[in-house]
Amino acid sequence: MESNLNHEQSLTLINEMIARAQNNVQKERTISIIYSGYVMTLTALANFVLIHTLSNPNYSFLVWLTMIPYAIISLIIDRHVDRTALVKTHIDKIGDMVWKGFGIGVAVFLIVIYIVAFKLGSHRILLLITPVILTMTGTAQFASAAIYRYKPWYWVAALCWAGAIACAFSRQDV
Repeated sequence: MESNLNHEQSLTLINEMIARAQNNVQKERTISIIYSGYVMTLTALANFVLIHTLSNPNYSFLVWLTMIPYAIISLIIDRHVDRTALVKTHIDKIGDMVWKGFGIGVAVFLIVIYIVAFKLGSHRILLLITPVILTMTGTAQFASAAIYRYKPWYWVAALCWAGAIACAFSRQDV
C-alpha cells in the first residue's frame, strides 16, 4: 500500500473503513447489543413490577444483580466475536471502549447506590437505579449510533431516555 495518499484517496480509505465497521457491527456486534437491550428492558420491567407487588419493595432492586451473570455471558460472546472478526478497525475499538466504560460505570453506580442506601437505612434512593441505568444505556447507544453511523440506534437511545423520564412519573410511594 502506498504511504503517500492524496486527499481523495485518504477520504476514500476513511469511508471504506467506516463502511467496513458498519458491516461488522451490523453482522456481528448486533447480537450482543440486542441481547443487552433485552436484558436491560426485562430487568427494568421486573424491577418496576416488583416495586409495586412485593410487601417489602427493598428487595425489588436486587433484580439488578442479574446483570452480573449477563455481563459474564456477554464477555464470553464478545470474545468469541472478536476472535472470528475478519477486520477490527479503530472504530470498532472505540465502540468497544464505549460499552466497556458503560459496564464499568453501571457496576460502580450499583455499588455506590447500594452502599449509600445501606448507610442511610433507606430504600428510597434505590428508586434511582432504573432511570439512571436507562439514561446511561441511552448515552452509550447514542455514542454507538454516532460511531457506527447506524441510525436505528438513535431511536433505541431515545427510547431509553424516554423510559428514564417515565420512571419519574411512576408511583413512588413505596
